Amino acid sequence: FSALKGFLEIDVALSGATAALEKFAADAGLSLGPALENFSARAKAIEAHGLSSAQIRYDAAFGRPLDYYTGLVFEIAVQGGDRPLVGGGRYDRLLTLLGAKKPIPGVGFSVWLDRIEALRENAK
Repeated sequence: FSALKGFLEIDVALSGATAALEKFAADAGLSLGPALENFSARAKAIEAHGLSSAQIRYDAAFGRPLDYYTGLVFEIAVQGGDRPLVGGGRYDRLLTLLGAKKPIPGVGFSVWLDRIEALRENAK
C-alpha cells in the first residue's frame, strides 16, 4: 500500500509532474513506459498551445465522480476557488453503457455558466 499512497500524494504543477512520476516509478520499482511518454506528450502539447504548465496542477488523487471516464479527466477552476467552472474528460465506454454494440471514443466537458457569471458579477 505504500506505493499506492506515494502515488496518490503526487500533487504538483504540471511542469514538474513528469519528473515526479518518474521519481515515483523509480522509487517503487515500476516501469511506466508508454503511459509516462503519453503523459509527457500531453503536457508538452498543453505548453505548445500557450498555456503555462506552472499554473496547471497534476493531482494523482483527482478523479471525476462518474465511472464512465476511461482516460484523462480534468477540471478548470479559479485559483483558490472551491468549485470547478469546467469539468470533463475522455469516456470511450459511455455509449456501450448506453447500449452501443461496440466502443465509440468520446471526449467532452461541462461548463457551469452560473459559476462563471457569479465570478464576473463579483469582479465588478
